[in-house]
Amino acid sequence: MDRSWQDERAARNQSLFREVNERVAVLNQTFEQLTPFGSWACECALTDCLEQIPMTLGEYEALREHPARFAVLPSEDHVFPEVERVVEKTARYWVVEKVGTAGEVAAELADTPG
Repeated sequence: MDRSWQDERAARNQSLFREVNERVAVLNQTFEQLTPFGSWACECALTDCLEQIPMTLGEYEALREHPARFAVLPSEDHVFPEVERVVEKTARYWVVEKVGTAGEVAAELADTPG
């Protein structure tokens, strides 16, 4: 299978979860006064992953400043070294950054209105 096609597909899958989280951000902002942690969808490339990640709104907004970065569960099972690298680790989540074609596609999709 063509590697660049796989890279693009992984970026598109993660960008879909990013779009879901953008909509969830509004709800998490509403409840921020009650609890510091919102519930965010894991943005890994696994199409069947439905795991949730506890993050503050500030943490999520900082993540969004980098269009090729995604929040995933803190587990190697949610990282795909062929197309991304871990750039931050916390006890609650890890941040991965898409590289190569996947990074280009992720940045392009971040600039596209949903």
